[in-house]
Amino acid sequence: MDTPDIQQIVQSLEGRNAPSSVAEVHPADIAAALLDLDVGARRLILALLSDAKAAQVLSEADDRTQEELLELLDLPRLTRLVIEMDPDDAVDLLENLPEQTRGAVMGHLDEETRRDVDMLGGYEPESAGGIMTSEVVAVGSNETVGSAMTKLASAEQPEVMGEAFVLDPAGTLVGFVDLKSLLNAQPEDPVATVMDPDVVSIEASADQEEAARLVDRYNLPSLPVVDPAGRLKGVITADDIIDVLAEEASEDMLRLAGTGVVHPTSERILVRLRARAPWLSVTLAGTFLAGMLIEYVEATWFDGGSSGGSNGANEDFKALLYFIPLVGGMAGNVGSQSSTIMVRGFATGEVDPKRPMRVLPGEIIIALFIGLLAGVLAGLAAMVWHEDRAWIGLVVGTALPCAILVAAFAGTLVPFACNLVKVDPAYASGPFLLTLNDIAAYLIYFAVALGLMRALGVG
Repeated sequence: MDTPDIQQIVQSLEGRNAPSSVAEVHPADIAAALLDLDVGARRLILALLSDAKAAQVLSEADDRTQEELLELLDLPRLTRLVIEMDPDDAVDLLENLPEQTRGAVMGHLDEETRRDVDMLGGYEPESAGGIMTSEVVAVGSNETVGSAMTKLASAEQPEVMGEAFVLDPAGTLVGFVDLKSLLNAQPEDPVATVMDPDVVSIEASADQEEAARLVDRYNLPSLPVVDPAGRLKGVITADDIIDVLAEEASEDMLRLAGTGVVHPTSERILVRLRARAPWLSVTLAGTFLAGMLIEYVEATWFDGGSSGGSNGANEDFKALLYFIPLVGGMAGNVGSQSSTIMVRGFATGEVDPKRPMRVLPGEIIIALFIGLLAGVLAGLAAMVWHEDRAWIGLVVGTALPCAILVAAFAGTLVPFACNLVKVDPAYASGPFLLTLNDIAAYLIYFAVALGLMRALGVG
């Protein structure tokens, strides 16, 4: 059911079938539809939903929509919704509440929910512990298969109903057992005889990206989370990993674009402006530097240099200017490609952030071939275009491969350098690296031009 259906329900709230109609809509669709409704309509929709369904809607909503919906709930119902939520979703919701309201809600929670929320809230939001749920199916290694089956059947978390994690008497994770193994065993068999001891786990303090890499590498339906002593603390489910992958991909794309990590459309205008302005200021400053460089070249090499400011020298300079976008654009694009490949490689685990020499030679070879091909084609085109100044073709054909090589070198190594100093490499691949490559390309272009002009006796 889409947004218009929700709006029709709002318009016919007095009808007897309105509550049942809302109940048939998926929580994610309701959360999306609420974006287009006014405050009154949102309040009415929430009133029609059961606590369980309303809790699911809040879990599906983005942060801004969630904040707006929370303002429509009184303390008793808000408390009930928190209790209905999965513990990890409850922690995320409580973080969006004002401190006073958060304290009031915590004071009304039952002991078990409060304990789970306190435990999960103690981890960094983007750590494995921060995205796990404490609702995990665990059985003792000395329990029977029948006991494990009973626990699986009563599990409230559907994502982990297909397997249970096995603990020794000290609570240390020693293996896992899936539903198929349990069904093929006798109810009185010990779990230890049917479990798989080769269990992949992650420490709660590890980054969420590492959790996503483990799930992807080993094709896991869920990932147990342990403390440094190996004791089971919770589990990361498949839907959590999907959220992590989407979040990390979105963050990298936004940083590549120089907009920060705020959502580009749903955040408030001032927040989005503060995220973009600093990085655009880098481009602004870099563009001014590039302009000053061009002015310096003209004043030093063509007006007051060996040419003596002759009309022919001015025409030479104008002809050179025509190819600045070509050299700067090609170098910038190659540098962006290299840096994007590195950032993606860091995120997927394909590139080791501590071993740049494993990827640098390949990027340099590719850049060399691209540069030589582009240099030959652009140089020949420049000679045809400016046949009275054929030397410009030599300048373009020589400078372009050099600029592309430097850009590929920077695009490959700058992300490694950022990682070394604990700065997100994605930031380096946005306006900063593009501006750096532009200035480097202009320097190379004019240096090659001056050298060839002097060698050929031009000007």
